[in-house]
Amino acid sequence: MELSVRCISAAETRQLRHRVLWPHLSSSEVCVIDIDEREDAFHVGVFADERLISIGSFFAMESPRLAIQPQYRLRAMATDPEFRRLHAGDTLIQFALQELRLRGVAMLWCDARLVAVPFYEQLGFKKFDDVYEVPLIGPHHFMWKEV
Repeated sequence: MELSVRCISAAETRQLRHRVLWPHLSSSEVCVIDIDEREDAFHVGVFADERLISIGSFFAMESPRLAIQPQYRLRAMATDPEFRRLHAGDTLIQFALQELRLRGVAMLWCDARLVAVPFYEQLGFKKFDDVYEVPLIGPHHFMWKEV
C-alpha cells in the first residue's frame, strides 16, 4: 500500500475528526475548529491508495509556555485505527515540519492525549510533566518540538 501526503481542505478533515477524535459530537458536520478557515491555517492529509487515513490541522498560535517564536499549533491529529501501523502519522508530521520550515516557524506545539504521548516522543517532541483535563475528551500533556 502506497502512502501519499498533501495539503487538504478543512472540510476534508471532518469525517476522520468525528470518527476518531470526537465521536461524542452529533455529526461530522459539527467537527469544525473555529479557526479552520483562517488564512494562516493549513490541513494535511495522508492517503493510502487515495483513501484519507490520517489528518492534522496547523495554526499560527503562540503559547505563553514557550519562549521561542514564531510558533504553530497542531490540532485534531487523527489516524484511522485500521491503518495505524503504516506510519501515516510520522509521514504527516514530517510533511508538516517541512511546510513550517518554509513558513519560517521555529516551534510546533500541541495538547496531546495521554495515549498519543509515546508517538510524539518518538518524533522528538518534549513534554511538561503536568497533566490537565480537556472537557469531554480527557487528560492531556502539553508537548512541543523545535522545527
